[in-house]
Formats: sequence, C-alpha cells, structure tokens
Amino acid sequence: MKTRKLASLAMTPLVLTGVAVAVPIAGATAASAAPSQCQVGRPTGDDNSGFVVCHAGSGQVRVKLTCEDGVTGKNVYSYGPWVGVGKKSQTSCGAPQRYILKLVDYQTR
Repeated sequence: MKTRKLASLAMTPLVLTGVAVAVPIAGATAASAAPSQCQVGRPTGDDNSGFVVCHAGSGQVRVKLTCEDGVTGKNVYSYGPWVGVGKKSQTSCGAPQRYILKLVDYQTR
C-alpha cells in the first residue's frame, strides 16, 4: 500500500508540470498566428525602396531588403518597422548613389 501511494505522489509533479506547460503553448499558438496574404513591392518611381502589406491573419510583419553596397559588393540588409495586418512596412536601402536594391522580402512574428 505504501508503494502505491509513493508512486502516485511521485507522478503528481509530472502531471502538474504537463498541464502547466501545455496551457501556455496552446495560448501562444492561438495568439501569435502569422500574417498571411502578404504583398511585397517597390513604390512607383523609387528603385531603392520596398514595402510589404499583409491582408489576413494576425501578428506582425516587417519588410526586409537585401541591398548591395556598390563600393564593396557586399550585401547589407535594411528592415522596416514591425506593423500589424493591413498596415504597410516600408524602408529603403539608403543612398541610391551607393546601394542597389536586390531583393524585397519580409519577416513575420
């Protein structure tokens, strides 16, 4: 009888820990759904800037530009502000005399 009671008591922290861990994970998944239906592009007449707008989901998005330094040839990155769904995140590479926009991409959280 004592053995059963000890085994039962030993399992209690594991069960409580499992419940405590499962609740935050389930809550975090529902609350942090990634944005979707995102559109990336370049503003008209501006070859050195890029933007992103997401039209569905929740969470946040920001534009990420890959720019080439015309002097060194190295890639540099420029990030727009984190914004919610339906808002535009926009940034530029910097001085168009030096930086060339290579790729417009985005990140979500």
